[in-house]
Amino acid sequence: MFKRFKRIYRQYLSMAAARYYGFPADNLKLIGVTGTSGKSTTTSMIYHILKENGFKVGVISTVGAIAGDKQIETGFHVTTPDPVDLQKYLKLMKDEGVEYVVLESSSHALDQGRLGFLKFDLAVFTNIKRDHLDYHKTWEEYARAKCRLIDALKEGGTVVFNFDDQRSYKFLKEYIYLRNKLHNQNLKEVEYSVSQQLTESEEGKGFVSYKYKSFKFNVEVIGAYNIENSFAAALTAQQVGITMNKAASALETYKGVSGRMEMIQTNPYFVIVDFAHNADSLERSLDSAKDLLGKKGRLITVFGSAGLRDVEKRFTMGEVAGNLSDIIIITAEDPRSELVADINSEIIKGAESTGATLVKRFENTEEYNNYIALANKKIDDPELAERAGVEEEEDVPLETVIYSFDENNINSRFDAIQFAIRTARVGDVVITEGKGHEKSLAFGFVEFPFTDQDAVKKALEKVT
Repeated sequence: MFKRFKRIYRQYLSMAAARYYGFPADNLKLIGVTGTSGKSTTTSMIYHILKENGFKVGVISTVGAIAGDKQIETGFHVTTPDPVDLQKYLKLMKDEGVEYVVLESSSHALDQGRLGFLKFDLAVFTNIKRDHLDYHKTWEEYARAKCRLIDALKEGGTVVFNFDDQRSYKFLKEYIYLRNKLHNQNLKEVEYSVSQQLTESEEGKGFVSYKYKSFKFNVEVIGAYNIENSFAAALTAQQVGITMNKAASALETYKGVSGRMEMIQTNPYFVIVDFAHNADSLERSLDSAKDLLGKKGRLITVFGSAGLRDVEKRFTMGEVAGNLSDIIIITAEDPRSELVADINSEIIKGAESTGATLVKRFENTEEYNNYIALANKKIDDPELAERAGVEEEEDVPLETVIYSFDENNINSRFDAIQFAIRTARVGDVVITEGKGHEKSLAFGFVEFPFTDQDAVKKALEKVT
């Protein structure tokens, strides 16, 4: 009941803001993008294709907003802005002469009424996996929240959705059928399938390529899942009149999104910053990272799990990391009012269930620095080395090993990233997960300035 009241409140707050700003959306064509994984990238790809083909286009997403040539900072931990800010951004779009706006739409925003009474021309679904069940409680409730984007379509609007994600495909197919029947609508369906529609799919070191009918696509991004994202973007662009050939040409100049498989360094080992923060996206990300490994390379994964969010995903993320990583380094990822050590313990259980071995937990920076000091010494006493938890540098782990950084402040994440960089050797891949583009770490009710990109660069300077 309380959630319903808040939804109604936000809807009417949006209406008041729309009235204040002169109903800017009336002059705009809206493309909404939602999904568990890939929505930020797909949003930016659609924006890029439209822009490269001469459309006056704006974008509002997790990473930020662009109105014409104006970059807009949308704040910390925000996918879809609050109702008032959203209308303000749409007004900026209108003033800049924008015709199309690509709007990343989270399940929270849809469920909470943050989009107000906006009407969309297209609704794009990447997939619906398990996530945010701390809020939505069940997958079905989560999926229904995302379906509010379908409810917001104009008469004759289009739904673009993923055949290969069968659970969401069947759910959406039935939802669209009932929507058309009960509300006498005539929604158009566009289904896409990497497995059935594409040929010659390939993932290389820094690119993906594939063929759709006679059209060849080459996109300079990391991750096989970007085949799916870029294909969805191309089919969406086709609905507004852009040919497949022109969409493919536009994607050749696409350079990716900040914090989405973002390459920081390629030699002598790869260092990547990514945003994966659930089991599905983590698995996709680590699978792609493994393809970059050298002959004797190891995958070193730095990640955590957010506090006051879906608790069960901590174990499953640990499982994924345990199955795919050689070295797991667990650390803070917005613990909020929870203790980092408690969250890390739950992730460790998941990793240990795969046979991974916990080597060391660091309570604070001092303990970590002492460990590094011991590691840097030539320890001849095996007993002392064992007590210190220090392995010989030339030893290659025969099984996945786990390190945990438990300090309840930003030192936890910086030390973890520095340790990953310090541990890396030629041919390895270091990947940090869960923060991506974000510019803060949340402890308690405070957002502390922090980016993985800065932490990686400082760590690289420190060890070279």
